[in-house]
Amino acid sequence: MCRKGKRADKIRPEEAKEAKITETHTGMFLKKISEKLERLANGDAGRKDITFSQGKVLWFLHRRENEGVTTMRDIEKFFDCSHATVSGIVSRLAEKGYVSLEPDKNDRRAKNVCLTEKERKCFSQMLERQRTIEEKLLGGFSPGEKQQLSEYLSRIYANLGGGTEGGYPRLTGEKSRD
Repeated sequence: MCRKGKRADKIRPEEAKEAKITETHTGMFLKKISEKLERLANGDAGRKDITFSQGKVLWFLHRRENEGVTTMRDIEKFFDCSHATVSGIVSRLAEKGYVSLEPDKNDRRAKNVCLTEKERKCFSQMLERQRTIEEKLLGGFSPGEKQQLSEYLSRIYANLGGGTEGGYPRLTGEKSRD
């Protein structure tokens, strides 16, 4: 890990050690946590037909249900994903009967994504699984520590250029900041 214009042997060992931790440690932990969460969710025996990515989209749709229509573009912006990625996820959810796609009344090119009755019946199970995973994830944290963690994660997200389209992600039970 060389700094621009410096050779590695010119950096003090304690400086190199600190640089290594601050440059890679946090990102690596966040990546490993994300992968572990995805494996937990995908391995959930209660709902094998829904992937982690599909579950995130369903969660988003439920969260926005009282705010009016949700378009594919809304999903793309919130998750910072390409149109092709969102289109694939939503298409598979539609094939499984969890969402329907309807043309937008104001823009023929846009598609509104709507939850189906089949998904609404399964939502309480999805919420319960989410709470179980969150309890496991945040076990041993006090309410204050959970709030502080949420604030830190929001700052990290903002530092990386993350916006607030669709609102901030929230820990289960946390009140909205929107």
